[in-house]
Amino acid sequence: MVSMTRPVFVYGTLRRGLHNYERLLSGRTEEERRAVITGRLYAADHGRFPCLVKEGNTIVQGDIMYIQNDKYDDVLEDLDRLEGYDEGDTAGSEYVRDIVTVTDERGREIEAHTYYWNQPAGLGEHITSGDWVTWLQQKHRKPSGL
Repeated sequence: MVSMTRPVFVYGTLRRGLHNYERLLSGRTEEERRAVITGRLYAADHGRFPCLVKEGNTIVQGDIMYIQNDKYDDVLEDLDRLEGYDEGDTAGSEYVRDIVTVTDERGREIEAHTYYWNQPAGLGEHITSGDWVTWLQQKHRKPSGL
Protein backbone atom coordinates (compact mmCIF):
# COMPACT_ATOMS: atom_id res chain seq x y z
CA MET A 1 0.00 0.00 0.00
CA VAL A 2 1.30 3.43 -0.95
CA SER A 3 1.39 6.07 1.78
CA MET A 4 -0.94 9.05 1.80
CA THR A 5 1.98 11.46 2.05
CA ARG A 6 3.49 13.11 -1.02
CA PRO A 7 6.34 11.07 -2.53
CA VAL A 8 9.77 12.49 -3.35
CA PHE A 9 11.31 12.49 -6.84
CA VAL A 10 15.08 11.95 -6.68
CA TYR A 11 17.45 12.28 -9.62
CA GLY A 12 20.98 12.13 -8.21
CA THR A 13 22.85 10.80 -5.20
CA LEU A 14 19.56 9.76 -3.56
CA ARG A 15 18.84 7.19 -6.28
CA ARG A 16 18.91 3.51 -5.35
CA GLY A 17 22.45 2.14 -5.09
CA LEU A 18 24.11 5.51 -4.54
CA HIS A 19 25.61 6.73 -1.26
CA ASN A 20 22.90 9.14 -0.10
CA TYR A 21 20.20 6.59 -0.85
CA GLU A 22 21.97 4.18 1.48
CA ARG A 23 22.34 6.85 4.18
CA LEU A 24 18.90 8.46 4.04
CA LEU A 25 16.33 6.33 2.18
CA SER A 26 17.27 2.66 2.43
CA GLY A 27 14.74 0.85 4.62
CA ARG A 28 12.55 3.96 4.90
CA THR A 29 10.44 3.64 1.73
CA GLU A 30 7.25 1.72 1.01
CA GLU A 31 7.65 1.73 -2.75
CA GLU A 32 10.11 3.01 -5.33
CA ARG A 33 9.51 3.44 -9.05
CA ARG A 34 11.36 4.87 -12.01
CA ALA A 35 10.06 8.27 -13.10
CA VAL A 36 10.96 11.25 -15.28
CA ILE A 37 10.60 15.00 -15.18
CA THR A 38 11.42 17.71 -17.70
CA GLY A 39 14.15 20.20 -16.85
CA ARG A 40 17.90 20.50 -17.18
CA LEU A 41 20.43 18.49 -15.17
CA TYR A 42 23.98 19.58 -14.34
CA ALA A 43 27.01 18.12 -12.57
CA ALA A 44 28.02 20.73 -9.99
CA ASP A 45 31.23 21.11 -8.01
CA HIS A 46 33.40 19.13 -10.43
CA GLY A 47 30.84 16.34 -10.66
CA ARG A 48 30.41 15.75 -6.94
CA PHE A 49 26.64 16.20 -7.05
CA PRO A 50 23.83 16.89 -9.53
CA CYS A 51 21.59 19.90 -9.72
CA LEU A 52 18.28 20.23 -11.51
CA VAL A 53 16.88 23.46 -12.89
CA LYS A 54 13.31 23.94 -14.08
CA GLU A 55 14.24 25.68 -17.32
CA GLY A 56 14.95 23.19 -20.05
CA ASN A 57 13.38 20.38 -22.02
CA THR A 58 15.67 17.47 -21.16
CA ILE A 59 13.93 14.34 -19.91
CA VAL A 60 15.57 13.84 -16.50
CA GLN A 61 15.65 10.26 -15.22
CA GLY A 62 15.02 9.53 -11.58
CA ASP A 63 13.02 7.60 -9.04
CA ILE A 64 9.87 8.37 -7.15
CA MET A 65 10.18 7.40 -3.49
CA TYR A 66 7.12 6.70 -1.40
CA ILE A 67 8.31 7.22 2.18
CA GLN A 68 6.93 5.11 5.03
CA ASN A 69 4.28 7.13 6.89
CA ASP A 70 5.89 6.74 10.32
CA LYS A 71 9.25 7.95 8.94
CA TYR A 72 7.97 10.66 6.60
CA ASP A 73 8.66 13.78 8.69
CA ASP A 74 12.13 12.55 9.70
CA VAL A 75 13.06 11.63 6.13
CA LEU A 76 11.88 14.98 4.74
CA GLU A 77 13.87 16.77 7.46
CA ASP A 78 16.97 14.70 6.59
CA LEU A 79 16.53 15.46 2.87
CA ASP A 80 16.06 19.18 3.55
CA ARG A 81 19.29 19.18 5.56
CA LEU A 82 21.18 17.29 2.84
CA GLU A 83 19.96 19.71 0.16
CA GLY A 84 20.65 22.84 2.19
CA TYR A 85 16.98 23.78 2.11
CA ASP A 86 15.61 26.14 4.75
CA GLU A 87 11.86 26.71 4.42
CA GLY A 88 12.25 29.99 6.32
CA ASP A 89 15.04 31.28 4.06
CA THR A 90 14.44 30.00 0.55
CA ALA A 91 16.54 32.79 -0.99
CA GLY A 92 19.58 31.58 0.94
CA SER A 93 18.92 27.87 0.41
CA GLU A 94 21.23 25.85 -1.81
CA TYR A 95 18.25 23.91 -3.19
CA VAL A 96 14.53 24.66 -2.97
CA ARG A 97 11.95 21.94 -2.37
CA ASP A 98 9.02 22.26 -4.74
CA ILE A 99 5.95 20.27 -5.70
CA VAL A 100 6.17 18.97 -9.25
CA THR A 101 4.41 16.55 -11.56
CA VAL A 102 6.49 13.56 -12.62
CA THR A 103 5.59 10.69 -14.90
CA ASP A 104 6.20 7.26 -13.41
CA GLU A 105 7.19 4.09 -15.26
CA ARG A 106 3.52 3.18 -15.67
CA GLY A 107 2.82 6.45 -17.47
CA ARG A 108 0.92 7.95 -14.53
CA GLU A 109 1.39 11.59 -13.57
CA ILE A 110 2.22 11.90 -9.87
CA GLU A 111 2.61 15.00 -7.70
CA ALA A 112 5.85 14.79 -5.75
CA HIS A 113 8.42 16.88 -3.94
CA THR A 114 11.76 17.49 -5.63
CA TYR A 115 14.73 19.75 -5.03
CA TYR A 116 15.74 22.40 -7.58
CA TRP A 117 19.12 24.15 -7.65
CA ASN A 118 18.73 27.64 -6.21
CA GLN A 119 22.12 29.21 -6.92
CA PRO A 120 22.56 31.55 -9.88
CA ALA A 121 26.06 30.26 -10.61
CA GLY A 122 28.01 27.05 -10.28
CA LEU A 123 25.94 24.83 -12.51
CA GLY A 124 28.88 22.94 -13.98
CA GLU A 125 28.65 20.45 -16.84
CA HIS A 126 25.28 19.98 -18.52
CA ILE A 127 24.26 16.29 -18.39
CA THR A 128 22.68 15.99 -21.82
CA SER A 129 21.44 12.43 -21.20
CA GLY A 130 19.40 13.65 -18.22
CA ASP A 131 20.61 10.62 -16.26
CA TRP A 132 23.00 11.12 -13.32
CA VAL A 133 23.72 7.39 -12.96
CA THR A 134 24.66 6.98 -16.64
CA TRP A 135 26.78 10.13 -16.48
CA LEU A 136 28.64 8.80 -13.42
CA GLN A 137 29.30 5.47 -15.13
CA GLN A 138 30.66 7.20 -18.26
CA LYS A 139 32.71 9.67 -16.26
CA HIS A 140 34.42 6.97 -14.22
CA ARG A 141 34.96 4.50 -17.04
CA LYS A 142 38.64 3.93 -17.56
CA PRO A 143 39.96 4.04 -21.14
CA SER A 144 41.00 0.60 -22.34
CA GLY A 145 44.46 -0.23 -23.59
CA LEU A 146 46.40 1.93 -21.14
